Amino acid sequence: MKALLITSALAILSTNTLALENISTTCHHGAQTRIIEVVYRDSDSPLPCEVQYTKEAGTETLWSAQNLEGYCEEKAAALVEKQQGWGWDCATTGSTEASDIEPAASEL
Repeated sequence: MKALLITSALAILSTNTLALENISTTCHHGAQTRIIEVVYRDSDSPLPCEVQYTKEAGTETLWSAQNLEGYCEEKAAALVEKQQGWGWDCATTGSTEASDIEPAASEL
């Protein structure tokens, strides 16, 4: 019985360590703040996902994907790149198993 409990606990712990974290990028320009976030509806899967953009006026969903893995990450990366090009200072927290937000190869 002890072995079964230990095995179950290890299985639960290992599952939690593989969970996807939302990717959040906070950008600052003077006193203004913008947050670009890739939100995963299921922490065990990169789909479905959506890209949320938050500023003083509120939060809106800019893009979402049901079937195309990597779509939300690419769209968020492109928006972060635009923000930085406009002079915003951005920092990213959270990541997928592959990497933090990076520009798509077609945008390099």
